[in-house]
Amino acid sequence: MGVTVRPAREDDAEAIAGVHVETWRDAYAGLLPQEVLDGLSRRRQMRRWRRAIRDPEGELGQVFVAGAGADGIAGFGSVSREAGEITTLYVRPGAQRRGVGRMLFHCMAEFLEGPVSLWVLDGNPAAGFYERLGGRPGVRATVERWGMELGRTRYCWPVTPKRI
Repeated sequence: MGVTVRPAREDDAEAIAGVHVETWRDAYAGLLPQEVLDGLSRRRQMRRWRRAIRDPEGELGQVFVAGAGADGIAGFGSVSREAGEITTLYVRPGAQRRGVGRMLFHCMAEFLEGPVSLWVLDGNPAAGFYERLGGRPGVRATVERWGMELGRTRYCWPVTPKRI
């Protein structure tokens, strides 16, 4: 499968929102309250991602999309140079284990031009993926969301990761 990664355009916001909702419901089932997952709105996410795409210097940073042939957008991610971190990276469940996440990760890491980090929610099955890419767990922290404390771990790559 040929994977292409490019900066997102405003007209990608709807597809990004679909991937966002689908991946959250899959990856965070059992980790987040079901009512949170059921309450995810493609419309709200579309507005959020449209704003992020318009403001690549904002909190989420530059947004990228990964396409995989005729399947359209298979994944997306965002990266903040100011924070020096990947702020999001999500791949549609049906497109996982096909190189989409790896391509997105490496393109965003190259965009950062230096050390890379990202936060992973405790229990997220993606932790193993980041470790296979050479990330090492570092700082642990909690964040309060939806009335509960959620643990998370910061994964770090001290230099720009090499494509493998």
